[in-house]
Amino acid sequence: MDRDTLMAILDAVGDGIIACDLRGRFTLFNASAERMLGVGPTDCEPAGWSAVYGLHLGDGVTPFPPDELPLARALRGEPCDEVEICVRTPRVPGAWMSANARPVRDRAGTLLGAVMVLRDAHRRRRDAEQLKRVNGFLDSIIENVPLMIFVKEARELRFELFNRAGEELLGWPRTSLIGKTDYDLFPREQADFFQERDRQALKAGAAIEVAEEPIRTERGERWLYTKKIPIRDESGAPRYLLGISLDITARKQAEEGLERARAELEMRVAERTAELSRANAELTQEIAERKRAEEALHRSEEQLRQSQKMEAVGRLAGGVAHDFNNALMVIMTAASLQLDDAATTESQRSDLEQIFKAADHAAGLTRQLLAFSRQQVLQPRVIDLNHVIAGLQAMLRRMIGEDVQLQTELDPRAGRVLADPGQMEQVLVNLSVNARDAMERGGPLRIATQDLEVREGDGHPVPAGKWVLLSVRDSGIGMDAATRARIFEPFFTTKPGKGTGLGLATTYGIIKQSGGDIAVESEPGKGSTFRIYLPVVDAVDVPRAREPSSPGVVPTGGPETILITEDDTRVRAAARRILARGGYRVLTASDGAEALEICRSHPGPLHLLLTDVVMPAMSGPALAEACAAERPGLKVLFMSGYADEAVRTASVGKHGFLQKPFTLASILRTVRHTLDEP
Repeated sequence: MDRDTLMAILDAVGDGIIACDLRGRFTLFNASAERMLGVGPTDCEPAGWSAVYGLHLGDGVTPFPPDELPLARALRGEPCDEVEICVRTPRVPGAWMSANARPVRDRAGTLLGAVMVLRDAHRRRRDAEQLKRVNGFLDSIIENVPLMIFVKEARELRFELFNRAGEELLGWPRTSLIGKTDYDLFPREQADFFQERDRQALKAGAAIEVAEEPIRTERGERWLYTKKIPIRDESGAPRYLLGISLDITARKQAEEGLERARAELEMRVAERTAELSRANAELTQEIAERKRAEEALHRSEEQLRQSQKMEAVGRLAGGVAHDFNNALMVIMTAASLQLDDAATTESQRSDLEQIFKAADHAAGLTRQLLAFSRQQVLQPRVIDLNHVIAGLQAMLRRMIGEDVQLQTELDPRAGRVLADPGQMEQVLVNLSVNARDAMERGGPLRIATQDLEVREGDGHPVPAGKWVLLSVRDSGIGMDAATRARIFEPFFTTKPGKGTGLGLATTYGIIKQSGGDIAVESEPGKGSTFRIYLPVVDAVDVPRAREPSSPGVVPTGGPETILITEDDTRVRAAARRILARGGYRVLTASDGAEALEICRSHPGPLHLLLTDVVMPAMSGPALAEACAAERPGLKVLFMSGYADEAVRTASVGKHGFLQKPFTLASILRTVRHTLDEP
C-alpha cells in the first residue's frame, strides 16, 4: 500500500493520529489531529509542543509540562495510557481529549519513534459531570427525606449507607453504623428478627413490607413500618438491600390509646345506660331552665339595645346643649348689659326683657338635655331618700291635686345614697307629674323605698350588691310596648301640647349620672311602676361644691385681677365685658397654655382664675392645678355648660362652679362670693 492511500485512510479516521521520529520531527499528522488541535505539524522541538498547541492539564488552567506529554514519554520508551489533555488556543478555546501514546520499535526492538492517538473526551467529561450532578441530587434527596434510609451489602448484610433521618431516629452517628451488622448494634433477638426479614427479601428477589417492626434506640423503643427492597447487579443477582423505614410510634401509641379508650367507653356506656331514666328527668328540667335563661337573655339584649340607643341620643343631646348654652349665654349677657344701662328706653327694656325670658326658658331646656345626657354638673352628697321624700310630700300633694291620693311606704332600713338632693327632688316631681297626668280619674299614687340586697340571677337590672330601691307606682292608663321603648327619649311625649317631652329623659340622665339605673313595668289599663336603683354608700357625708349666696343685691364688683380662660371667643368676650363693668381688672386667655403663661409672667397679683371646664389640649381642672403650683393663693372658679366624669367628681367639689349660661347678676354674685370666701 502506497503512502497516499495510507494517509487517505488515516485522514478518514475520527481520532487524531500523530507520529514522530526520535528527533521529534512529525512523520504522520492526520486531518483529525489537525482539526482537534487547531494547528498542523510544526518543526519545533518537543519542548515547545505544549506552548505551540496550547496544551494544559485536565483542570484547563495549568500548562502541560513538556516532559510529561504522552508523545514525549513514548519517545523515552514509556507507554502512556488515558492522559486527559485540555487544548486552549485562539482557534480552539477549550477542548478536552484523552491521549494514548506508544513507542515505535523495529523487529529487533530498536526505538524508532513514537505514535499518539487523540480521542474527543468532551462528551465523556460532560457525561461524568452530569452523572456527578445526578448522584449529588440523589444524595441530597436521600439525605433530606424524612424517612430512615439504609443500604446493606447482600452477602454479610453490613451497613453501607445511612441517611440523616436514620441518625436522628436511632440516636447514633452514621460513622458508628457503617460497616457494622445488626448483631453489632442490637440485642441478638432483635438482630435475628431484622436479618430474617432481610434474607427473606433477598431470597424472594422482590420487595417485602414489615408492618410493625419494634426497635430499641437511644430515644427508647420505637415502632417502624419498613420496606426492604433487593438491588440486583448486571447478572440479576442481589447485590444490595435497600431499606426505607417510617417511624409509626405516634400512630402505634394512638392506636393503643384508642383501644384503651374504646374499652373505657364501653364501660362508661354501660354505666350511662343505667342512668338514662334519671337523666331524662334532669334533661326536661334543664330544657325548662334553658328556656327561662333564653328569655332572660332576650330581655337583657333588649335592655342593652335600649341603653345603647339612649347613650347615642344622650351624646347628641349633650353636644347640642353645650353649644346652645354658649350661644344663649351671649344673648343673655347682651340683654343683661343693655337692661343695666341707664340709657335704655322703656320700650327697649320691654323688648330686652322678652329676649331675656325666652333665652332663660331655652336655658332651662338645655339644662334638662344635659341632665338626660348625664353631662350636667351635680353636687352630690350622702343623703337619706326617706328624708328627701318626707320633706317633699307637702309640695307633691299640692301639685298632683285632690283626685290623686299620695301614699308613702318608707323602709327605715334603707341605706344612704350618694346623690344631688335637688336633682332627686326633680326626679320625684317628674315621676309624680307624669303619674297625675296618666290618672285622668284620679287614684292612688304610691312612693316607696326598700332596702335591697341584689344577688346574681335575681332578675334585677343592676349588679349584685346593696341598693336602695325607690319605686313610684300609679293606677293610670298604662303603656304599650312601643311606648315603653321610647319614654326616656328626649322630646318624646304622649301628651302633645302639654309638655316638652323632657321630664322622663331628665329623670333617666339624673339616675344614670348618680350611678344608678331605672326600669319601668307597664301594660295598657294596668298602670305603671317606675323602679329606681341607687347604690348604698357607707360614708356619712362627702364634700360638695360650694354654693354662692342666695339672690339679693348684685355686688358691684371689686378691684381684684381675674384671669378668664375660655376657648369660645363669644363667651370669653361676654364674661370680660361683665367683669370689667364690675370694676375688676380682667386678663383673658383662649386656652390652657396661654393662661399658664400669663399666670407665670404677669407681674402683678392674680386673685381669681375663672376657667371653662372642658377645653382642647388642657382641661380646666388641669389648668387650675398647674396655676395653683405657680401661685399658691390663687382662687379658682369653674364654669361649664357640661363637664366630664373627672370634673363632676373631685375637681369641681374643691372649687366654686358657675353654670352656663350665666347672667350678669349670677356671674358677679358668684365671683364676689368666691373672692370673699376664706
